[in-house]
Amino acid sequence: MSKSPLVPHDLAASRIEDALRLRVGRGRRYSFPALSDATGIPTRTLESYVQGATPGLAALLSLCAVLGSSFASDVLSVCGLSASEVTTDQPEHMRVLGAMGALIHSVSEAVADGHVDHREAARLRPMAAELIEILAPIAATGGVKVVSGGAA
Repeated sequence: MSKSPLVPHDLAASRIEDALRLRVGRGRRYSFPALSDATGIPTRTLESYVQGATPGLAALLSLCAVLGSSFASDVLSVCGLSASEVTTDQPEHMRVLGAMGALIHSVSEAVADGHVDHREAARLRPMAAELIEILAPIAATGGVKVVSGGAA
């Protein structure tokens, strides 16, 4: 009798495939050639990952390094885990304002006709994920640091 892994191969491959499809390809944040340049993984190999091929450990870690903690969290969610960026810097409040402004603008455009269709929702998803990533350090620190008697 053989034991099967806690997370079946097909489920793991599916999570990686879905997480890549959200971020890579036509109309997405990354093109396959750009991701290939950033990771060192050939373009055709990257394309095979969204067709069901499973990356090896080094390739998966390279993808996580380039695509960030939201990608890693999508993959790790099958285990009930999430990822976060390791940083000792204080939260970037101006970056939060920029991301919030961009998301508000895009949501406003999407709902101008009274509803958000599937294409608009797909465009908003990565923006919302990015905002969540940026807000996480603020939520973790309470968002305020007292410096010389004032709030920073």
